[in-house]
Amino acid sequence: MDSITLVHSDPDFYAPLSRSTRRGVEYAPAGMPADWTERHENVWTGWYPEHKLGGVTDGWKIHLSCRIERAQHVLDVAARIFVAHGVAFKHLSCSTFFVITHHKHAARSQSGKFCAAYPPDVATAEAVMRDLAAALDGEEGPFVLSDRRFADSRVVHYRYGAYTSRTRLTAEGWHVWLVRDGSGQDVPDVRGVKFQPPEGITDPFASDMDSGGGGTPVFGGVRFDKVLRHSNGGGAYRGTDVATGRTVFVKESRGHHGLVSVTSSSQDRLRNEYAVLRELHRTGPGLAPEPLRYFRHLENEFLVTEFVPGRSLRSWWTEHNPVIWSTTTEADYRAYYERAWRILDEVTAQVERLHELGYVFVDLSPDNVLVDDEDHVRLIDFETAARVDGPLTPIGTPGFFPPDPRRFVDDPVRYDEYALSSIALALIAPLNTTADLHSGVLAHLRAQIDPEGLVPDRIWALATRFRPPVGLGSPSPQRRVLPPSRQPVAQSPQELAEDSPRQFASPSPQELAEDSPQPLASPSPQPLASPSPRELVSQLSPWRLALPSPQEVAEDPLGCLVELRDGLVAGLTYPGHADGVVPLGPQSYATNALGLGHGLAGVVHALHVAGAPSAELLDRLATQAIEEADDLPPGLVAGQAGIAWVLAENGRVAEAEKLLARADEHPLLAGSATLGFGRAGVALTHLALYGHTGDRSYLDRAAEQADAIPRTDALTGLLGWDNATGLINGRPGIALLDYYLARLTGQEDRVRTGLDLLSTELDRAVRSEGGLLFPVSERDRRLMPYLATGSAGFLMVASRYLAATGDERLAAAMPELLRGFGCAFTHYGGLSTGMAGIALALHDHGRRHADEASVERAHTLARRMFLYAVPHPTGMYVPGEQGLRLSGDLWFGSAGVLVLLARLLDGQPDPLYTLDGLVE
Repeated sequence: MDSITLVHSDPDFYAPLSRSTRRGVEYAPAGMPADWTERHENVWTGWYPEHKLGGVTDGWKIHLSCRIERAQHVLDVAARIFVAHGVAFKHLSCSTFFVITHHKHAARSQSGKFCAAYPPDVATAEAVMRDLAAALDGEEGPFVLSDRRFADSRVVHYRYGAYTSRTRLTAEGWHVWLVRDGSGQDVPDVRGVKFQPPEGITDPFASDMDSGGGGTPVFGGVRFDKVLRHSNGGGAYRGTDVATGRTVFVKESRGHHGLVSVTSSSQDRLRNEYAVLRELHRTGPGLAPEPLRYFRHLENEFLVTEFVPGRSLRSWWTEHNPVIWSTTTEADYRAYYERAWRILDEVTAQVERLHELGYVFVDLSPDNVLVDDEDHVRLIDFETAARVDGPLTPIGTPGFFPPDPRRFVDDPVRYDEYALSSIALALIAPLNTTADLHSGVLAHLRAQIDPEGLVPDRIWALATRFRPPVGLGSPSPQRRVLPPSRQPVAQSPQELAEDSPRQFASPSPQELAEDSPQPLASPSPQPLASPSPRELVSQLSPWRLALPSPQEVAEDPLGCLVELRDGLVAGLTYPGHADGVVPLGPQSYATNALGLGHGLAGVVHALHVAGAPSAELLDRLATQAIEEADDLPPGLVAGQAGIAWVLAENGRVAEAEKLLARADEHPLLAGSATLGFGRAGVALTHLALYGHTGDRSYLDRAAEQADAIPRTDALTGLLGWDNATGLINGRPGIALLDYYLARLTGQEDRVRTGLDLLSTELDRAVRSEGGLLFPVSERDRRLMPYLATGSAGFLMVASRYLAATGDERLAAAMPELLRGFGCAFTHYGGLSTGMAGIALALHDHGRRHADEASVERAHTLARRMFLYAVPHPTGMYVPGEQGLRLSGDLWFGSAGVLVLLARLLDGQPDPLYTLDGLVE
């Protein structure tokens, strides 16, 4: 699901669009026969005759589009034709679903579809389309990019595709839709942005006008040289004026697409932009891009303006803000803030000039501000700009537009003032969407990111103008003290040194002859001290529903982290959530809601390591995983192996063994060797089951799976996309498997293969003044410090090999590697690609090597969790993927932060993907 469909239904959590209670106008065809079956599925209402689809699995689908104000009429007309031909069909259920699926940020491949019909054969499809085209002559609707239009109709479309839901599972948990090609083989049913029938399928309705051309498009006097951006509303291009040779900017608006309401489409906004630019060019030349012309081509409209050089302000701060650098000086910050204030000053001056001319921008964001090489700015993208005293289209960019825009309707200048304040905040640190969820995080931002007071007061005052850092707890004598069994663990340097793992050693013949080692105990962890998590929710006083103040965190950091941990537990175990399970993130809807990374297993695991197990959630996980096993991939992050690991650690060994047996023979393992999604993760889970059962067959099978992973150039094709790096998709995850196998078997060759993998990874590292960082892949050159992708994941593995082998190359790289974790801020707070994962890796390394600096740094970063913690009446949460809503998942959300706190506060061993309790 795309993000626009997941943030509409609930103000706090990600939820399917179908759950929305704001449905608008309900659509229902008039006069449907009594023997037709009505069925509701997601955003669709389906109608099926008695024979349903008649056994047809693939064919020429018919898609109807329309203007939203004509939807009910088009549905009534179309339904009569579908019924007359006995053809099953479905339609969007209500106007809200219509707007969201046609939204400017909706998926381009699906937009435009209001009705879909499933004729059983070509003759019926042609007859239905001819009747529809005749009955709906004169109607207009958006063009469906994946389809062709029938004849000269503006609303009747068709494509060849699957009628029944057949999918092929990927190792990552995605379900790829399938359709039969001309030879009867199942192939991917490509639902993209162009008409693309399967191989061997010929379009029986094609006309001569359907053949497309090639080369660089030229029309409207413009040669379209480069695509700059695509959206569902249209595109943006760099072009050349054919007559003058001048470089121009072209903005496209697709007909009837890009809705933001029932009355505002992309063409409405583009026409508005042209009118505004013309008036501004007349009254205030130079403020806005010069409009050159406006034209229509087919049903799309185009605005041509001067080409404004520069890059977006968002891109500018990503490069220049020292808050995300690994090494910084006071001079770096002072120089940056001097530049940032000059930019803010220019943007403010231009916005004020716009106001003086009688206009407001409304949707001002860093993407609408271009910065040139001299830090001078220009405003672009005036599609929502309007007269101060005229009608407005109050839409904007999340994080830069008020969450409740209605309060500014009477004073529209305040939309721009709010955006200027938001830009100032983003220039300090882009915590905007989290601050929209709870402005109390901003007090922690100032205290933790700027303890020396380098942020100029004028920038801070502007940044917090509309988001006062309130909602913080006042000092309270009620602060709970943990009993001895739950007190945070403090270790001396000597204890830290003693925690280092033993050297690799071959077991003696006597040891080999003896029984397998005692199984790892799976005791029921002690529950949290009274009150219980469920009682905690009901007993939270108002101050407990707020964050502690920065002063409290400074004076009692461990106590405040304990409260954060307990608040996270309360949220994860709150019994009143929809479906009885904590809300998860977008990936749980895109893959499955059970896996370790994005689903219920991650929540159950986090509660286990935090000593607050939930029998109810554990039962649900075990039952659903067995029932849905056929739809689960084999791997550790998204599939059966990860769920088996969690079930086993919670004492549900029988169910774990069933799932692992299925994962072990899954055909998808042949295509992936990774820890996250392939053989290495399944093999590591075998080792976990070996620890829980003492059954040596699990150890043997882990070795067999490891041996099936090639250690040659062939390995590259079995890693993540484009020869990925990192713990989850790259070589370090396989090296982690080799490490534990070597420790358990004494096989020195596994040590060498693991070191070779780490050495190959080091060959790809980028060294700079900021330390040692890793690109995501050969194609994605972004340098990352994170656990899933980047330096922290490499550290988790390299730290173990260094302690056990003293490898010279790892020893030489370690100082540079550790220096790469000096960044003060990350966009996400969570475990996989956020601050929590960095802290976890540093603490893990520090304890193993008696590195007090790393342990101290880990605790400093743990206190940064208050930058991302959002109080809620049901508990404490962390924003999920995209930061637009709260999520309980392990990868981005609350469960991942809980795992970090369990490690730091309680010394919980093996919080994630490790088996040190088995080998030490």
